[in-house]
Amino acid sequence: MGQRAQRAGSDFGRLLRYYRQHCTSKFTQADLAAKVFVSPSLISAYESGTRLPRRRTAMRIACELGLNREDTRKLLLSLEFPSGGLPAADALLEELDQLFSSPRVSSELKAQLAVVVSSALQTWKEVQTKKVRWAVIPVAGWHARLLSPRATAQLVCRAIAEARACAIDRIVIVVAPSQAELLAQALTAYHELSNGVKERKIRFAVQKDHTGLGYAIVAAEGFLPDNEPFALILPDDAVEKSCLTSMMAGYDQYQCCIVAVRKLEEGDQESYGVASMGGRKTDSIYTIQALEERPGGTLREPSLTVLGRYILAPEILKVLKITEPDPKSGQIELTTALHLLAQGGLVLGYIYKGEAYNISPPRRLLAKQLQEFLSVSLI
Repeated sequence: MGQRAQRAGSDFGRLLRYYRQHCTSKFTQADLAAKVFVSPSLISAYESGTRLPRRRTAMRIACELGLNREDTRKLLLSLEFPSGGLPAADALLEELDQLFSSPRVSSELKAQLAVVVSSALQTWKEVQTKKVRWAVIPVAGWHARLLSPRATAQLVCRAIAEARACAIDRIVIVVAPSQAELLAQALTAYHELSNGVKERKIRFAVQKDHTGLGYAIVAAEGFLPDNEPFALILPDDAVEKSCLTSMMAGYDQYQCCIVAVRKLEEGDQESYGVASMGGRKTDSIYTIQALEERPGGTLREPSLTVLGRYILAPEILKVLKITEPDPKSGQIELTTALHLLAQGGLVLGYIYKGEAYNISPPRRLLAKQLQEFLSVSLI
């Protein structure tokens, strides 16, 4: 282990020992090992600084310890995971060219750099072949927590059914601490999951801090495989017909984040994310130039409302970790992270043309109920 890795291991081990001993559950090394599916000796090695965990394991440790957003960020930074901005491709290529051609860089260092670049390139190639197998369903927001466990379970089951119809059968449900046990029971009892939660490959990730959709996705990272795309389904966005299959096909073709968008309606800019659209790729897929969460005021044309269906490339997890809280909401917004990626042409919009309803704003739910009531023939 090099000096930098030794320093990172020491910092991580010190923080891990502190958080483990001072968390609410006061885990022993054996307790924590059982929670994150590793051996107690490996937890001991982490704390002594002789071993370093992968990012996925570090995130799972943070989730099981119940760390808040700031402590999770501190724990990950102690491992010196990437925390800078998004590099420009041309600048990165120029820097690599200078390093490899510089006579001041020894052949040994060039060989080490070649190994790092080759490994990163291999990882990138592997990502290009990965299919969408996982879906994240967040229900830790205050709107979902106002519902009963059974009502929330019904929303979740609808989202699970939508995912399974697209051959996605691995699910991570992000819940608030108070929801986990009751929601698991309600899901098991609900008729669509009569065979039980485990048989459906469902996992629960606990979101300790209610600091935005972005942080909900980060909370799920410990249960997601490395370097794989995944679907994000917001269950309070009900759609007439799922668009996930078409969005997954778009991901296979373009290998970048795909965001569902719909026609902008009056008042949307006060409640939802808004995407500024660019050029057309296909009849349904367009480039996205910019995204903003609840922008209000005057919008640039053409603009569309973000719908709660996403196919997210794995790099979104890295971007979310460096995304600053939104100055208006104080939350980690997925829209902000997607805007960063959109500046590099890494986000596309899929135009959804069916009916969609969002149950979160009460007036929207009332409009849906009124429409359904008026469609019933009274005898």
